[in-house]
Amino acid sequence: MSVPAFAQHITMPKDLNHPGIRWDWKIKAENYTFDVATVSNYDMQNVVFNKINKELIFTGNSTHDGNIAEIEIPQNLIGGNLTVSQDGKLISAIVIPGTNSSTVTLKFNQTGLTTTSIVGTTYLPEFSTIAPLVMVLSIVLVLFTTKIRKF
Repeated sequence: MSVPAFAQHITMPKDLNHPGIRWDWKIKAENYTFDVATVSNYDMQNVVFNKINKELIFTGNSTHDGNIAEIEIPQNLIGGNLTVSQDGKLISAIVIPGTNSSTVTLKFNQTGLTTTSIVGTTYLPEFSTIAPLVMVLSIVLVLFTTKIRKF
C-alpha cells in the first residue's frame, strides 16, 4: 500500500540571501564538556576557549556582507557580563541572558576572515577544584565544634 506524499515549495524571503547554518561545538574545560551552538550565514570555521581570559574566540570567513550570527553559550562555561569584540575592536551586540545559557546576536558587514571574541566575567568550573576543599573543611569544622561542646 502506498500513501501519497505532499510537499510544499518553500520560497526564501527576498531579504535573506544567505540562510544560516548551525554548528554545535564541543568545548572542553577542566573535566567538563560544554556545547556551544552557533547559527550564522557565513562559514564559522573554529572556536577556541581561553579559560584564563574567560573567553571564546570564533573564527569565521564570509564571502558576502550582511553577516548575522547567533551564539548560544552555557553560563557554566562563561557567564556574567559578556563583552564582544571583533578583530580586536569592541562591537555592539545583543546579549540575552537566560537561565542556563546566554544568547549573543551580532550583525556585521565585513567580508573575509573575521575573529569574534566573547569574554565573560565568570568561569564556573574554576570553583570546582575549590569545592571539595571547602566541603572537607566544613566537615572538619563541624566535627571539631561538636567535640569542643562535649568538654
